[in-house]
Amino acid sequence: MKYLMEFKEKAMNVCKKQMHVMRGGVLAVAMLAPTMAWACCPSDDKGAPKAARGLGESAPAAADLSADAAWQVYEFERDGVRYTQVNDSTGTVRAAVGRIGETTWVLPIGVDADRVRLPGDALPAGNARVLLRSKEVEVVLIENATAQYWLVRPLTSTD
Repeated sequence: MKYLMEFKEKAMNVCKKQMHVMRGGVLAVAMLAPTMAWACCPSDDKGAPKAARGLGESAPAAADLSADAAWQVYEFERDGVRYTQVNDSTGTVRAAVGRIGETTWVLPIGVDADRVRLPGDALPAGNARVLLRSKEVEVVLIENATAQYWLVRPLTSTD
C-alpha cells in the first residue's frame, strides 16, 4: 500500500508539472504533438534522446544501451515515467519495467515477465552479469541451469 501511495503522489506531481496557469487564471494541460513530445530534453547518460514510443516492440526505434551484444536494453520516457525493456538477440521481448524515481513495477510485457525481480525481491542463485548500468538504473541478468531472471533496480546518487 505504501508503494501505491508513493506512486500516486509522484504521478500527481508529474501531472502538476505539466499544468500551467494561463492568463485569466485558467488551468490548462500543456499538450504537444506526439512527434514533438521529446524533441529536446529526456536523454540517456550520453545525451541521446530517450524514445517516447516503441515499448513492447521487437525492434523499437530506440538506442540499444546494453553492454552485452547478446542482449538489447532500451530506455523509454513518456509523461515523466521511465521504462526499461530487455530483448534478446532475435528481437524477442523478454521483460519490461516502469519507474518513477525509486518506485519500480514490472510490466506485463515479455516472455520473462514472471521472472523479473525488483529491489527487495528474493534473488535466485546463478551467474549474474550487468547488461546496463546508467546513472538511473541497473539491469542484471541472472542465469542458472533452469531459467534466466532479470533484476532491474533504480540507482541513487549513493550507488
